This record gives sequence, C-alpha cells and structure tokens, in this order.
Amino acid sequence: RKYAVMQLKPQKIAAILLFLVIGILILISSVSDAESGPSLLPALNSSPSEMRVAVFVNSIYNLNMVQGTYSIDCYLTFRWTDPSIETADFELMNGAPSSSPDSVEKIYENKSGPVKEEWYRVRADFRITPNNVDYPYESGILPIEIENTHLKSSQLIFVPLTDESGIEPGFVIPGWKFGTPTFSLTRHSYPGNQSFSLLSYNIPITNDALASLLQTVVPPLIFCIIASLSFLILVKEPVLVSLRYTLSTTMFISAVMYHFGQLALIPGLGVLKLFDKFMIAVYLFLALTLAITTFCYLAEHQWHRPELVKPINRYGVVVSIIFPIISFWLLFVLV
Repeated sequence: RKYAVMQLKPQKIAAILLFLVIGILILISSVSDAESGPSLLPALNSSPSEMRVAVFVNSIYNLNMVQGTYSIDCYLTFRWTDPSIETADFELMNGAPSSSPDSVEKIYENKSGPVKEEWYRVRADFRITPNNVDYPYESGILPIEIENTHLKSSQLIFVPLTDESGIEPGFVIPGWKFGTPTFSLTRHSYPGNQSFSLLSYNIPITNDALASLLQTVVPPLIFCIIASLSFLILVKEPVLVSLRYTLSTTMFISAVMYHFGQLALIPGLGVLKLFDKFMIAVYLFLALTLAITTFCYLAEHQWHRPELVKPINRYGVVVSIIFPIISFWLLFVLV
C-alpha cells in the first residue's frame, strides 16, 4: 500500500504543475488585455473637437474676375470648448495676407471660461480659377477658404456660424451685384492619408449685363453699321467701288484689332468664349459685305450685266444679316 501511494505522487505533481501553468497563462493574458484596453477604447470612441467659425466681410477690392483675383477685408470669429486647443491657428487656403504688417490682427480673445473665443481682422489677397466662357457676362463665386494648420479632421472640424456671418449692408461695387453668401464644409485630403477640415465662405457675384454690353458689344456693332453703308454706294464708277472696299476693309481691320485687344485681357481657356462667338459673327458680316461688293463689281464691269447689280446688292443685305445671326446661334448652341 505504501508503494502504491508513492506511485501516485508524480502524477499528482504533474497535474498540479499543469494547472499552475494554465492559471499563470490566463492571468498574463488578462493583465495584458487590461493594459491594452484603455488605450484602444478612446481611439475607437473619440470624436473630433468642434470649432465654430463666423465670417463677416467689410469690403471687397481689387476685383478682377477676368484674372480671378480679389482682395477682402473681413472679420473672422473662432469659438471652441476643447481645453487642449490653445489658439485658432488657421490659414487661408486660396489666398495669403496682404503685404501690410497688420494684415492678420487679433483684435479680441476670451479664454477664461469653458468657451474659448478669438476674433481676427484679416486683409488678404485671394485667387480663383477664372471662368470666362460667358465673357463679357461675368459671374462666379468669391470663396474664403479656411483650414487649421496642425489639427487633422479626425481631431478638429469646423462648424459655420451662419447667423453671425454676412457682408456689410452698405457695401457696394458699382456694376456688380452680390448674392446671399453660403458656407460649405469639406475634408481636404493630402498625400499620406491625411485630411483636414476645410471651411469655405462663398460669396456669389455677377456683373451688370447692360454695362458689359456697352463696353464690349457696342463697338463691333458700330463697325458693322459703318460697313453696311457700303450697300448704299453704287458701283458704276471704279472710284465708288474703291470707296465700298475701303469702308468694309477698314472696319474689318478695326474689328480684328479690337478682338485682339480684348483677348490680351482674357486668359486663354482653350474654348470659344461667348465674346469670340459674337466676333465670329461680326467677321462673317464684314466678309460678306466685301463679297457682295465684289459680285456687284463683276456684274457691272466684267459680266456686263448691270441689271444684276440691284438684286445682288438687295439680297446681299439680307444674306449678310441673316447668315451671321444663324452662325452665332449655332455656335452658341453647339459649341
């Protein structure tokens, strides 16, 4: 019996050692879970802080929609509650502060309570990609794009303060009309899987259509009216034929020079602008006046068919007006 007891002891010892090893492994795994748990949960459950932003525009100056440049004097208000954020630390994404030393000036701050607040007065020069397809009718959006310098969108997002934003009621630019500004909020992505909250304050603007017509369309129309006087000149004498040619060719050259002068002011887009389509119609009218003069001269002096001069001249007036109008309409619709 004593021998049997001695035979059982190694088995008991092995079982005890096995249970001890299993218990130690369970204890180690529970301790590691307890240590790793707190560091993972906040990362999964954390949400970005909010910073509320208001934009109030005092004035817009140096406006050039053809080049896509403008300057704005405005107030920016930032409010937040996260105590870890010390300052607004913003940057203008589509512009830069003007050259004056007080272009970005902090005029007020209050960080004593749970709500932190900073006010800035900003004078900056902005740039957008110009869209001159409908020139001389100019319209578009003047954005003020704001982004935090260091905090990503996973750490901070902007929230617009619509009720506190706007444009100075008494501010006007002669010849321009402002629409109701709106906010837009997007995530601006960068290489390396980084994104930042981007807030844009968008100011709609359009020019006066009547003023644009007077400045750009009326001069070519005057060229056409002067050239059309050639239809009133007879072609019986070579001197009169020369006078008709002089009127038409002079106005044609004037139209080309005027068009080139306008193109020098407008950046090339690789597409026909509305003004280009109008000038093509003007060129067609002036070219037709030269062609009709030529046919009248041929009928009178070379074909010796003077009875054809009147019909050519009369129907030529109709064709020279209708054909450019149809051409302009086709270009407007199809191109």
